[in-house]
Amino acid sequence: MFNQYLQDGANTFIAIVAVLVGFATALGYVDFLKTKKADKKED
Repeated sequence: MFNQYLQDGANTFIAIVAVLVGFATALGYVDFLKTKKADKKED
């Protein structure tokens, strides 16, 4: 019923890339919040 268009290795690679992108996005967001808080304290 369901055809697998990609091999298992490609699916694993896509999952790893998605996790790394999410991790980088989370780090950027945390850095943004810390910078925003530091700028607020400075004023």
